Amino acid sequence: MSWFVATAYASEAAHGAAEAHGAKHETSLHVINFVQLIARLIGGSTGELFEKYQNMIFGVIVIAILGFIFHAASRNAQLKPGRLQSACEAVVEALNGFVSGILGPQGKKYTPFLGTLFLYIWTMNLIGLLPLMKSNTANSITLPGSVPLPIPTTTVALALIVFVYVQCIGIKNQGIVGYLDHMAGTPRDVFGWVMVPIMLPIHLIGELAKPFSLTFRLFCNIMGGHILVAVFIGMAIGAAFIPFQAPFLIFEIATSTIQAFVFTLLSTVYIAMMLPHEHAEEHGAESHTHEQAASATVLAGKH
Repeated sequence: MSWFVATAYASEAAHGAAEAHGAKHETSLHVINFVQLIARLIGGSTGELFEKYQNMIFGVIVIAILGFIFHAASRNAQLKPGRLQSACEAVVEALNGFVSGILGPQGKKYTPFLGTLFLYIWTMNLIGLLPLMKSNTANSITLPGSVPLPIPTTTVALALIVFVYVQCIGIKNQGIVGYLDHMAGTPRDVFGWVMVPIMLPIHLIGELAKPFSLTFRLFCNIMGGHILVAVFIGMAIGAAFIPFQAPFLIFEIATSTIQAFVFTLLSTVYIAMMLPHEHAEEHGAESHTHEQAASATVLAGKH
């Protein structure tokens, strides 16, 4: 165990030395994982290849875990479901209820994307808390320069996927003209058209800021928690294996869940902002009509 932690910190020291020489590298913000162990045992170019593609390996592992669980649950679906099928159905229903609660009945068609997003991020956050595993959501590369700056990789990719998906939804549902009208602030009078030169840049900046917000909120929270856990594991080694990290592991489980939820919530809100407002108005009018019909039925029953 002491070799395990010592190797992790030795790895950080090696990365620091590389950084001092202005090298571009991938930082490790966790204790050592099994891919790094295999890479160092193999050594040479093969070992470097393993370590280079470790993020892809852990991404595939998360996808395989989720795919296996839901495939096993749906392979022999029964009217009277077992525990695994019931659990998976409950998760899907909860995600669909969450998305539809924000987007309305039309939200059902966005549940597969948003639900997959939540499950992937949540599982990826949690898997890094297991021994010899790693969370790609806390991964970054450090660009060379006078001020070394960590740049997230996985969270950037996830945020860009959401950004492109949201813009495509806006164009598909509103059309090019409607999309540009939305970005211009929906001008309908002289004052609205006068404000277009101001509203258009504001909307553009707002849209471009969304992926940055998604990226760094998720990355910083998960990275900070994993660094904290790694530090307390080191303290445990130096204090006769007292598990200082145990309370922080519980805290990290909660943080991982909250951050996956927040990422999905913001993505859902961004989609809602791109949908035509008429849908919401029609949904509200339809609900009001149903309420009036129900009241009329009750009054007729009394008479």
